[in-house]
Amino acid sequence: MFSSLTQESIIARARERGHIDIQLHQIRDFTENRQNQVDDYPYGGGRGCVMQAQPLHSGWEYIKAQQQGSCRTIYLSPQGKVFTQQDARRLGRDYDNLILVCGHYEGIDQRFIDTCVDEEVSIGDFVLTGGEIPAMAVADSVCRLLPGVLSDEECFTDESHWNGRLEHPQYSRPENWMGQRVPEVLLSGNHGEVEKWRQKASLRKTLLARPDMFRRLIFSKSDLRLLGELKGENLAASAQSILSRLHTGRITVRRSTENDLQRIKKLRSETGNSRDSITLESLHSGGAHFSIYADSLGFCGEVGYSLNSDNKSAEIFIYLLPHSRGRGIGGYSVKSVISQNIGGVNTFTLPEGEAARNIWDRLGFTFTADTPPNLILI
Repeated sequence: MFSSLTQESIIARARERGHIDIQLHQIRDFTENRQNQVDDYPYGGGRGCVMQAQPLHSGWEYIKAQQQGSCRTIYLSPQGKVFTQQDARRLGRDYDNLILVCGHYEGIDQRFIDTCVDEEVSIGDFVLTGGEIPAMAVADSVCRLLPGVLSDEECFTDESHWNGRLEHPQYSRPENWMGQRVPEVLLSGNHGEVEKWRQKASLRKTLLARPDMFRRLIFSKSDLRLLGELKGENLAASAQSILSRLHTGRITVRRSTENDLQRIKKLRSETGNSRDSITLESLHSGGAHFSIYADSLGFCGEVGYSLNSDNKSAEIFIYLLPHSRGRGIGGYSVKSVISQNIGGVNTFTLPEGEAARNIWDRLGFTFTADTPPNLILI
């Protein structure tokens, strides 16, 4: 089963060049009976067989005696902690040797685990016929991070999970495939803009595909700015379809109240909308009121507009949801919305107070002398 790991591809070449050493051990060689039996019925009854402690322990002692340097014994088990990229980095960095114990049948005798195993590892919440495939996965993920195995460190530092987020989408030739074009920024030759696009795309992909990972991220100031742009672009795109024919309007920014959230949640539940949606809340002869809810992006918004004989006007409310507060994302979101100039909206009303003014000042806005205070982007 291990031939694909030891005889093919990058790991095999690294093994041939001496960067890593992978040894396979047949557990039957360490039995103390004529039949080379390694398993027996479980005490207490039940289906299947359990791998015995004696051959496992004898094999483990033999392997340990051959090694030099630090060692970690890992049992591949569906009961273990789910293996992550951070575990691969830790094991490759902190230990000279790893002993990977492949379970089989109904598992292995608990006394061997208690005596010899340092940690139990799983590759997911599912069950396989044995620990060989998980052992290969762990060995591959650890070995590829070791010096000399890959041509350059960037081969793995730019990948998914290295820094706790997913990798940005990748494109190759041709430029146009079945009517789908490569994003223009990747063809621009502007390395700064390409890098910005990749970082933003990475954040977007992590946020939408793995919100559990996203909630654990620690953001830099540049990350916060990119997240704000993502939110603003999302809200702007949603609002644009509603406001495309408006000539004047106002954007109001405030923190969402529990009443706001409950009302929009109830509305979305009644209409059967998905997590991220635009909902028509009310419609009348003079205008309409829409709710834009983007839970994955940490904000919800409302667009209300009215019609009169002279023009159409709109008021957009942007609420920052509780789980995205305190990260500095809200201001960047608003800045991005305003920069889109959606629907010709040209007046932006924000909370009064010195604290609010300091925030908008840092984002590059300045207040006019109007009452209530408005702001313009400079």
